[in-house]
Amino acid sequence: MDLSNTFKFGLLGAAALALTACGESKEDALAYDTVEACTNAGQHDQAVCEAEFQKAQQRHTELAPRYASQNACYTDFGYNQCRVHNTSGGSLWLPFMVGYMLAPRGVSTVYTQPLYRPSRNPGKFYTGAGNSIGSVASGGRTQVARSTVSQSAARTRTVSRGGFGARATSSGG
Repeated sequence: MDLSNTFKFGLLGAAALALTACGESKEDALAYDTVEACTNAGQHDQAVCEAEFQKAQQRHTELAPRYASQNACYTDFGYNQCRVHNTSGGSLWLPFMVGYMLAPRGVSTVYTQPLYRPSRNPGKFYTGAGNSIGSVASGGRTQVARSTVSQSAARTRTVSRGGFGARATSSGG
């Protein structure tokens, strides 16, 4: 297969992926970098904002991107933006949690998850799975793909190459 055909197939694949993502239903969510920002937005009182922040912190070690080395984590999140996390199987590097997202589920249920900011795009929030959170309006309001706010399973995979949220591909030659 020549390079032009490889490019065409890649372009078709990217277009299909983009159409699938665009067709996914959106869901309202709230994203904040601090408890104070949550409280000041007026959507929830301070007790709720603090409780949801605590939930996000607890889920951080489950959902954060995991790196085998400090340098790999620094490459994606920046110098001194990661910390070591010791497990029974050894040490991993996790980026710092820099915010949290609250996604309403029904009348009183809220699904909360930690958010991160990679160095390649420091103005945007990302979930631990590498999903970008759209523009955040005043008061923390945003809309995200429904799959972004679904209950995520704990991360067990360590990022070894390709970077946070990146797609790695290879071709035979």
